[in-house]
This record gives sequence, C-alpha cells and structure tokens, in this order.
Amino acid sequence: MNLKIKKYVIFLNGYHNFSPIQVICSQIKSTDFKKNHFDTLYVADGGLNHILQNKVSYQNIIWSGDSDSLNNKSKKYLDNSSLCYNNQKSKSSPLEKILLVKNKNFNDFSVLLDRILKEATEHQVFLEIFYGLGGRRDHEVANILEVERFICKIPLGGICYFHGGVIISSIEFDILKANKMLFSVFIRGTRGSLDISGAEFNGHFLLERPSHGLSNKALGQKISIKPIESVISVYF
Repeated sequence: MNLKIKKYVIFLNGYHNFSPIQVICSQIKSTDFKKNHFDTLYVADGGLNHILQNKVSYQNIIWSGDSDSLNNKSKKYLDNSSLCYNNQKSKSSPLEKILLVKNKNFNDFSVLLDRILKEATEHQVFLEIFYGLGGRRDHEVANILEVERFICKIPLGGICYFHGGVIISSIEFDILKANKMLFSVFIRGTRGSLDISGAEFNGHFLLERPSHGLSNKALGQKISIKPIESVISVYF
C-alpha cells in the first residue's frame, strides 16, 4: 500500500549550511529555497528574518513566536501586515500569526510541530527545515530532539531533513548526490534495526549502542536507508 505523504517547509533561526545532497522519500524531493515558490511556509520567530533577507517566494506564512529574535525589517513586516485575530489568517493577508509569551518552557518551533501533528493523521510527513542547525548548541539540540519526538508521534511515520547535515526518519528514503560522503546512523532508544544499500557497510544492521553506526561511507551517488520499526538519525 502506497501511503500519501505531504511536505512541510519550515524556516528556523539558525545558520544555513548548503547541502549538496538531495533527499527523496515517496517521490517527494528536498528543494532549494532560492529556486522555488512555496505554497505555505511554517516559520519560527527569527526565521522570518531569513525569508525576507533572501526574498523567498511564498503564498502564505504560518508564523509562531514571541518576537524576541526579529530584526527591524521583520518587525515592520508583522506590524504592517493585516494580521490575524485569535491566530486566524484574515482574507486579505498571507500571514497567520501565532503569538507566544516570552516566559515559557518550550521553543517557538515546537508550536509549529504540534500544529502539523494535529493534521497529520492520514498521511506521512516530510519536514524540510532550513536554518535549523548551528547557533547556540542548546537551541540546535532542542530542535533535533523536538523533531525526534514529533516523528515518534506521527501515526503513519515521517521524515525530517535539516539542511546542513541531519536526517531523522521512521520511513524509507534515498539520498542522492551523495558523492562518496561520510555519514553516521544513530537509533533512538537502546536498540533498533535498519537496512542500508549503496554504502561501504551494506545490508541489515541491528544497532545496540550509539557507536555502532559510526563512520559509514557512500560508495557512489546514491544511498538507500530503511528504518525497521525504528526512528533513526543520519548525520553527514
């Protein structure tokens, strides 16, 4: 049975590291934000800075934040837009704004994930995240752990590609343009299994400790990875 899969494009406020690879899952492909027009962008607070600075093309934005990471241009954009009331987008505005208080014990990104989770009941999910890595290490780790939690909660499974070097997935995917890259695979929890093809260490693997998946290498331009009832993280 072929399950439906839907892609969600998210901008955070870390650093953007160019990734030469392309991630493909059920014919859904990762993209280049400078060459595409997006229907809907999910944006956590200062991620709006990157969208405006790079003139990213979009139809709608769902923004979540407490405004503590916005620059002057982004603040002006929010102030001048026909903003929503009670977190609903007005008919004349491409922006839906989810206002958060500064004094909270969760990050702005987690609110976007919770929103996506509510609608992801009948399809798999492909999260593509720009500017999600780098910056403060605790913020970066929080982003990765929030995605791991999210992937574990999706009823039909999903995948997340952090541009810059991290893939988290519970479903099968391919990496193209691998160009003999080095990568490591980690399992969430104490043990799990997966199938790998196109790499120096091919076949079925049972991972029972964190260092079991270290330092694999693509043999050519394509790697295929299939988690088996596991959530895996690939770092490259």
